[in-house]
Amino acid sequence: MTAQTILKSISFEEFVAWYPEDGRYELIDGIVTEMQPTGEHEDVTEFIATSFTLEVNRLQLPFKLPRRVY
Repeated sequence: MTAQTILKSISFEEFVAWYPEDGRYELIDGIVTEMQPTGEHEDVTEFIATSFTLEVNRLQLPFKLPRRVY
């Protein structure tokens, strides 16, 4: 994780009002932190996405599975 520090601690309500549409952030003890996936997390995410895609295709279901969630 890479920390992106705001000059002062903020409340949850301020965090929710500030939260941008792009990127992923979390609030830890009043500090906004940008979340970055780890290598292991990316491996698990890829495995799950691939497994779902293969099963959807095998069952011929009418679903499209995005690789990234926004």
